[in-house]
Amino acid sequence: ARALSYLNIQCGHCHNPEGPADTSSLILDGSHKFLINLGVCKTPVAAGGGSGDMLYSIVPGAPDRSILLYRMRSSELDEMMPELGRSLIHSEGISLISRWIGQLPGSCS
Repeated sequence: ARALSYLNIQCGHCHNPEGPADTSSLILDGSHKFLINLGVCKTPVAAGGGSGDMLYSIVPGAPDRSILLYRMRSSELDEMMPELGRSLIHSEGISLISRWIGQLPGSCS
């Protein structure tokens, strides 16, 4: 619940059905609970070069293979998330989301 709340607060203002990141198909505003809408085993549609050559937004049990965490860790302007209002990498948030992804059951294969 803490991880989803974090994503809602940090990402939901853009990643929602009517937000500026609506083309990403990631719905992180708390309105959807389907794992695919949260990015689990979802191939990127709008990440461009910001995918880090990874295949899925979130890979259950594999935070280091997840685009979401890759972009949270990045400080590159064309890759970092959130794009706006951030000058530092939020290590506590990265730790929270990393643990959440690591505990997700299943796989993408």
